[in-house]
This record gives sequence, structure tokens and C-alpha cells, in this order.
Amino acid sequence: MRCAHELFEEQVVLAPGATALIDGDERIDYAELDVRADRLAGLLAARGIRAGDTVGVYLERSTALVVTVLGILKAGAGYVMLDPGFPAERLRAMAEDARTAVVVSARGTAPDGLGVTQVHIEDAPGARPLPRGTVRVRPDDIACVMFTSGSTGRPKGIAASHHALTSTLTGQDFASFGPGAVWLQCAPLSWDAFALELWGPLMNGGTCVLHPGRRPEPFLMARLVAEHGITSMYLSASLFNVVVDEYPQVLEGLRELVVGGEALSAPHAARALEHSPGLRLSNGYGPVECMVFLTVHPVALAELGDGPVPIGRPLLGKRLFILDEELRPVPDGATGEIYAAGAGVAREYRGRPALTAERFVAAPSGERVYRTGDLGRRRADGVLEYLGRADSQVKIRGFRVEPGEVESVLARHPGIDRAAVLAHEHPAGDRQLTAYVVPRGGARQGFREAELREYARSVLADYLVPAVFVPLDALPLTPSGKLDRAALPEPGAGVAPAGRAAASGTVAALCDLFAQVLRAEAVGPDDDFFSLGGHSLLAARLLGRIRTALGAEIDIRGLFEAPTPALLAPFVDTAPPAPPAAPAPGAASGALPVSHAQHRLWFLDRIGSGAAYNLPMLVRLRGAVDAAALGDALAEVADRHEVLRTVFEEADGAPVRRVLSGAAARPPLRVLRTTADSTDREIEREARHCFDLRTELPCRATLFTSQERPDEHAFLVLVHHIAGDGWSLRPLFRDLSRAYAARVAGADAVLVPLAVPYGEHARQQLGRLGSPADPHALAARQLMYWRKELDGLPDGGPLLPRRAGRPAVPGPAAEVVVCRLDAAAHARVVESARARGATLFMALHAALATVLVRAGADEDLAVGAPVAGRAGDGSVEDVVGFFVNMLVLRTDLSGDPTAAELLARVRETDLAAFSHQDVPFEDVVGALNPARSPGRQPFTDVVLALQNNARAEVTLPGAEHGVEVVRTGAARFELLVDVTDSSTADGAPDGLTLTFEYRGEALEADFVQWLAQALPQALEASAADPETPLSRLGLTAPPRRAGQGDRITAPTRHRGTAERPMTALERETAAVWCEVLGVPSAGPHDDFFALGGNSLRAVRVVARLGAGRPVTVAQLFAAPTVAAFAAELERAAALPGPVAPTAIPRRPRVPRRPETQTQTQPSRKQEERQWTSV
Repeated sequence: MRCAHELFEEQVVLAPGATALIDGDERIDYAELDVRADRLAGLLAARGIRAGDTVGVYLERSTALVVTVLGILKAGAGYVMLDPGFPAERLRAMAEDARTAVVVSARGTAPDGLGVTQVHIEDAPGARPLPRGTVRVRPDDIACVMFTSGSTGRPKGIAASHHALTSTLTGQDFASFGPGAVWLQCAPLSWDAFALELWGPLMNGGTCVLHPGRRPEPFLMARLVAEHGITSMYLSASLFNVVVDEYPQVLEGLRELVVGGEALSAPHAARALEHSPGLRLSNGYGPVECMVFLTVHPVALAELGDGPVPIGRPLLGKRLFILDEELRPVPDGATGEIYAAGAGVAREYRGRPALTAERFVAAPSGERVYRTGDLGRRRADGVLEYLGRADSQVKIRGFRVEPGEVESVLARHPGIDRAAVLAHEHPAGDRQLTAYVVPRGGARQGFREAELREYARSVLADYLVPAVFVPLDALPLTPSGKLDRAALPEPGAGVAPAGRAAASGTVAALCDLFAQVLRAEAVGPDDDFFSLGGHSLLAARLLGRIRTALGAEIDIRGLFEAPTPALLAPFVDTAPPAPPAAPAPGAASGALPVSHAQHRLWFLDRIGSGAAYNLPMLVRLRGAVDAAALGDALAEVADRHEVLRTVFEEADGAPVRRVLSGAAARPPLRVLRTTADSTDREIEREARHCFDLRTELPCRATLFTSQERPDEHAFLVLVHHIAGDGWSLRPLFRDLSRAYAARVAGADAVLVPLAVPYGEHARQQLGRLGSPADPHALAARQLMYWRKELDGLPDGGPLLPRRAGRPAVPGPAAEVVVCRLDAAAHARVVESARARGATLFMALHAALATVLVRAGADEDLAVGAPVAGRAGDGSVEDVVGFFVNMLVLRTDLSGDPTAAELLARVRETDLAAFSHQDVPFEDVVGALNPARSPGRQPFTDVVLALQNNARAEVTLPGAEHGVEVVRTGAARFELLVDVTDSSTADGAPDGLTLTFEYRGEALEADFVQWLAQALPQALEASAADPETPLSRLGLTAPPRRAGQGDRITAPTRHRGTAERPMTALERETAAVWCEVLGVPSAGPHDDFFALGGNSLRAVRVVARLGAGRPVTVAQLFAAPTVAAFAAELERAAALPGPVAPTAIPRRPRVPRRPETQTQTQPSRKQEERQWTSV
């Protein structure tokens, strides 16, 4: 007999180039998988792992996970899957019971408190491979430990040997595993079906395709079957029913399908075979203790009737007995308990000798048998039928559940005296757990279901969390004092709270407007706009209606400060009257959508950012200047770059752009004569001009001419950031210089139209990103990264020394400190960073994090960083426009790392962020929905920008020193560290200019002065001695370290009690929820899972609501309320898509979801040279 990894190694010899594994776009052959696993085995051996040890695996489904389990077996150990979806407490118990020696995980992902040494998968590629045969492994050695529910409240670990794996998955004929077989691995990692789907093909020469994500997604399964020619699949009976009902296209192309885990539904089996006559459908039976299957029965359409679908005959090498209570065989046709023996039976419950002795017993013949607890009977032809359980154990969505485990956990809650858990049949056809609880002290009226549910989620796997909680004064008992389960009431439904009435006068009018925008039936005077579901776009819509209905001009800042009708009314009563609407500009084009970046700037302008987002560019000239020619040249530049002749109007709370033409499209040019002592003051005043983006072009210019020296001029071009960024300076002034030279010379226009105007880029960007609702779109994939990357980030931003008595909303008035790093130090920093594979920006990032933590910031630190957003796209390099996106860079400074170690951490963080820079910052904020504070943009209290764009070349006659960027005096962020990278003509470092712009009302001036000294010190010290811990870098101590009094806290908002009327799409969503969940009603804020939803019911909901709307189950998990999921459906319906193919006839209860296809976007290389300031 051979071990599992040895059978895999035989396939490596037979067909090294055959495809073993497919994971997304990655295809790995047997030889490559073998090499990677040998290195992982070598890494484990180097860490002390020996034959007989157990190694935990804390990884998501991925190539790395497969490499890990194979490497563990090669090292002589057994693996135990520590599913990242399980609560930390459950994982700790599993690791302890399995006697786990080490845990393999990705760096920084394993939960705290496992109490086990970590081995990082990232270290495997550099490890020395373990030579084949170094470790002697016997077939009876443990290959894996699998956990299932335990009646004592603690999961039990089932130790299975190599022989159990190999005897079940080789030499059998219930399924094909050899060359040509392609299996989908989609079962949860903790199931024994994982072994079927992975080891079955790998031990026999087949191919395994990994399903992305933790949960099987039928929509994705259908795509994977079509893309990869999947031939074979395993489904739990519950998921099989959903596939047949809602997604029969999954079955197309399959050759064989094995169903197990629960009793197979005969009607669903018949429909599957009617739909796919060539499908080989089998019904498998076997508890985890017997390794996947004890029996497998081929299902024929002709034999399906009203009775149970048979479970078949024992597999080769396995034996089943039907015994009575005295362990005596029962006659054929009689009911008895199923006992199993032979190949595949587990060795033990790991660390549970008493339980092992109870379930693994000796038959009268002396043979060791496993007592399954299942009831069955043998027909006269020798075929077995499954008849249910002999105890209280139940199956929920294919998972084995001991109600006693759930009862034990609930009873440990300090607010609960007693608990009983039952499984109820659900109208949707599956089962759900109901928990009956007696609150401590009989306080039934004060029972807090949400608290108990959250407690259960923190301890139990999701399938063990009851769908319904029913508080009782006492549990019913039988005369003998035992729980009377039959007397427990059926679970009921809750009642939504009623709404509130409004007041009178301005408050009453505002209550009505709040209700209109929020689509609420009634809003009270003290109801908070944001707690009722309001957000930034709805806020803009509300303020537009206040302007129209009440004639008051209120900015969004006012609404953040006064978010209820009662608080907002005084602002409305005292606000200046709104100006009349401006007439439409002449010769303008139609309204067009804005880009993501422009939308962000528009919203900031609506908040009242003033001049903070101006981009004033100054050129000093000597000699004669033709002002008329300069104005004509500027108009020609605007003609080429349409964004400079665009106004941004508003339609129902959303921005639309209108591109002007003719005279209205000509940027204004003023000519002013100034005295020597007033020129700079006038320049600063013009630089602070506040644009009205609705009616005013975002570009204007002023030519200042000295009265004392008429041949000296200062030419200021002022562009709002919505129309330009730092990168734009070069093409803008190059085109302006050329156009002016042509005008002065009397030549024709020299500027040709752009190949890709800004508006076309915006359209292409939307198409490239796709919809966040489509899980395969670039936007959705990148949002998934940002959700994980920023999860758990402390609220309030970095802890900095802030002014005592600072206003709640500090004003934008800026203070500036500037310092310089000389060319020699600049060169040392760059050289040191390059030696470690890092860039100048990464060195700056690491140094800034170092000094901020020295000043009191948390070691879990995030700073904002703007990226140019042109993504290496050469077609837009010459385009003037605002392309900038904002990234959030999160760094871990814990453990007092050395400067080199911190730089390595920063490098990984920054590279990952650069690779996910396309999704708009506002979408990231919307997905994470952090607590908001007035006057702050989430995640960007501290921003680091590196100015390393190509310098703007100015060839205007008499231009002296190129373009100067004038500061407006308004700070965009609490602290902006703006670094200009200078270089010589041959590209050598020529010094860094570090500008610290900060809000003077927010931060202490002494702190910023210290920062301007400490940051250069940190840069030089880290470059000089990178192996020095951060605590010993020798930095000057800050004037004071920040304390808790410096922390920014977001205001707490309380949800109002108003229940708003639902939209048509919300009503449709709620109706489907009621049907699937069996509840009488569902409100807009009701949570699908709190109402009893689970993953299988989620699949049904998505199938029934997905007609014409490409949505996924993952979206329902992310947006679990009626209102939130209806919004997802609305966005999905707007997406263009291919025509659905003709539906396959079936017997649905509702119209089936048409098949949709999505196309993933190709990856692109990221370049740091795209960084720029906003």
C-alpha cells in the first residue's frame, strides 16, 4: 500500500507536463506542483516537523493551499484545515485538539491566540527542497484531521489515515479520476468532500479546478464548467436541489455528478436526468469518520418513485452492517442502525479517547466497527436505503450538526439560563436551526436577540448559528423532567417599529423633504439623516430640494453639522437666499456623465472646499507680451483639451458635465497693472479665487504687468483641480507655448485634436472597471482587496499632537513648513532603497511612518497617497485633465522592526496598493463605510505625495524659471507631506524639497516644525544603518507625544424609528425574501440572514431576482438588507450584457435566471512614476 503523496509522485513520473491544478488564470502541471510542494516540505522539516506531527493550514482556497497540504504529507505530517471563515475561538479549540505543531498561513493573516508557531507560505519558495523518500511514512499514519460538530459543545477531530484516502479514491468505479477527468473543487475546506475533489484527481492523473472564494457560487460553477471542460463534480444534496431549481446550466457538459451529505430528493434527481440524459448521477452516503463515501448508488430515472433514493452497495474494501441494539444483524427489509468497517474507517477522535471508545466499537465477530447513528435497511437485492437518524443529530445545508453543541454555547452566555435547539423544516425545502432560550432571571421582555446572535457568531461556524431565536419563560418538560421538544412553539416573526410624526413651520417642511429624498413614510424632527440611510449623494439631492423649495443655499458641511430637521431649521432660516439659476451657456453640448475622479472633486466642492483644490501656475516673463495673442492661444488650448471648457451642472443631486463651444468656451484672460509691492499680494488673491463650477469655466488666466517695469510680467493660469492635475502642467504649457508662438507669427493653428479626449478616457475607464456588482469585474476584484486590506483599521486616523481647544471642525487655513535634503543625502536614500528592491517613495513612506509613530501615532498606521491614475496609458499622457486617484497605505510598525524590516513591509503594502489603484477612492470609502466626522475625508488625515512628474517646459518668449506652483493658503488635508524630487540633467539625485502643509487650527505648530527635522533624520539614519531598530535610530524627541485627548472621534448617530415606504424594486425584493424565507413581511432595513437566511437560500434569492440583472450571492452577503440589495439589483440592471440563451425547460416556481457572461479585464503593470499630488 502507498500513501497519498506517493501516488501523486507516481503521476509526476508518468505525465510531468499534464495539468494538475487550475486556479483562475494559473495552470500548474504535475512537475511544477511537485517542485513547489517539495520546497514547502523542506521548509516544514527545517522548522522541526517530523513524521506523525499535525500541521494546521490557515489559507484560503488557492494554489498555495494545495501546495501546502501536499507538502505537509511529503514531510510525514498530517494536515488539519483551519478554515479562515471560522471564528477564532473555534479555530483555537481545533488546533488544540488536533495537537497542531505549527500552522501554515500567509504572513499577517492568522488570528491571534492560536498558541501555535506560525510558518509563512511566503518563505517556501526560498526553502531547500526535501528530497523524495527522506521521511518514511506508513499508510496507517495520519493524513488529515477533519472536524465536525460535537454534542458537548466542542467540535470533534476525526483522524484519517493515508490508507483511508487511498482506499476510497483509488481502485473504485463510482467516478472517474484518471487522465481526462477534470474535477471542480468547491466543497468547504473543512469537509471530507475536499479530499474527494482534490486527492481523487491528483492521485490518479486527473485535473483539479479550484472554485474562487469560500462559498460555492452556482453562477460561477456554470462558467467554470464551460471554461475548463469540467467533467466531474460533487454537490451536497441541498446545493444540488438549488442547482436543479435555479441553475440547471451548471449540469451542461458534466459527465458525472455525485450527490451526498443529505438524503437525495427523488423529484430533483428526476428533473436533473430529464434535463441531462447523458449525465451519470450517483447518490453517495458516508459519514466523515468513513472518508467521504461508504456506498455509492447509480441513479436511474426509471427507478425513481415516491420512496427514498437508495444509497447503494458498499465500495470495494468497505463493509456495512445493519444491527439492532444488541449489535445483532437484522433481517433484510427491517430497520436497524448502520455500522461500518473495513477500509476508510477513521483511526480516532483526536484527543478524545472516551468518545472514540463510544463510537468505534467491537462487533460480536470481534471486528472494529464505527457506529454511524444512522438508520437504514437492506433490500432483498442487497441495496441499502437510508432512513434517518437514531439520535438528535441533523444535517444543515450538508453540514453535520449536533444541536447539543449549539445549546452548550448559548448556555455559556451570561444572559441565558437555559437553551434548546431544534431543526425545523423550512417552506423553501431545507432546514434551519431554531434556538429556544430562557433569559437569565426570566427577563423575557428585555431579551436582546442581536447581542446573542453576535455572540453565537463569534464562537460558532456560520452554519451552526440559529436562524431564529425564541425567548421563553421556561423550557417545557415531560413528567420525567426531560425537555419536551414536541411542546416547543413554532418560531414566529417580528414586527417593525412604527414611524414618527413631524413638527411645524420650517422643521415640518424639512421633515417632508427628508422623507422625499430618503423615501421614508415619515421623518421626525430629531431623526438623523445619515442614520436613516442618507449618504453624500442623497445629501446633495436634499440640499438641491431645500434650495428649490425653501430658497435657502445650504452647503453639505451644514448638513453634517446639523443632520436632523430640528437642528438644520435655524441654518435654513438664517441662510442667504439662493441666487437665481444661471441661464444655460450658449452653444453648449448636451449633459454628459463625469469621471470618477471628477465626481470626487465635485463633491468636495459642494462640501465647501473653496480654493483648496485650485491649481495656480505662475510663469514670470520679461519683454513684450502680446496679451491678445496670449488669450487666443489659451482659447486654442481649451479647444484641444475639452475639460478646460467644461461646466459641471447638477441633475437631481448628481453632477453632469456640459462641454461648451464658441465664445462661451473661451477661458477669460484679465490684464492687470500692479505695483512692485502689490504684485505678489494680487497673485495670491487671484490664486484663491473660488470657482462656481456650475456656471464658470474651470480655467482662467491673469497677466500681471509691473507699473514700474512694463517689461516684467507674471502670467498666472488658474485651473480648478477638476480639470487638471500635476501631470497636466507639462502638456498644458507645451501646447500654450506652441499656440502663442504661432499666433505671434501670424501662423495658422498648430494644435491638432487629441486621439483620446478626457471625456473618452472617462468612458473607457467606466468600461474597464466594470460594475462592482459583477464579481469578475476589475472594480469588484479590487474592492475585495481594499475591504480586506482596510478591515479593522482604527477609526479617527493617525493619532497626532493636535491643538488644545481646537474647533470641532477645523478650518482650511493652511500653514506651511519647508525643508530640504541635499543632493548627497538624496543619493544615499535612493541607493539604500534600491539595494532592497524599494523606491524613493517607499523610503519616504517608511520614514514618515517611523516619525509619526515616534510622535504617538498607532503602530497600525494608514496614510493617504495620491496616484496619477493614468495607469501607463500612453494615449492620455498628453491630455490635460484630472486623473488622480487616492490610495490608502496601511503599515504595521509593531515589534520594533529594524529600518530594513519596515521598508520590506512598506514595499509589500505599496506594491499591493499600486496593483489595486484603479477602483475609485470614493468606491472604497463607500464599500467600507467608515465612521464620518465633519471636515474630514476618511483615511486621508495624513497624505504623502511625491512630485516626480516630468517638468513642465515653458518656451514662451522671455520665460525665466519655468512654472511655479502658487500655494492657495487652503489646506486640503490635516497634514500633507509634499516631496519634490529634483534631478540633474543626467538623472542623478539633486535634492529633495519637503513641504509640510497643515491645517493651522488642527495641529500643533511645534509638532510640524519637529516633523520637518525628524523626517530627514529618519531618511538618513535608515539609509546609513538599515539594521537598526526604529527605537534606536537616534531621532530628536518630539515636543510631546500625542495622547488620547488628541484622538478624533466620529459622532455617534442613532437610527430613527421611522419606517419608510419601499420602492417597486424593494417591494419585489421583499416579496421574494418572504417566499424563500417563509416570513410574512420584510422591511427595507431587515437583514436577510437575521430573518433566517443562509447560503443556500441566498442562492435561491439571487436566482429569482437575477433575471436580466447579473448579480451574485456574494453581493447579497455584502448587501444583506432589502434596500441595499435592491440597490445592487438596480445597478446590475443598468449593465450592458449579452443576450441570454434560450432557457432549458424545467419546472420552476418562478422564472429562471438567464445565463450571463462576464469578461475579466487583463492585468496591467503599475509604475511608480505615475505618482503625483492632488
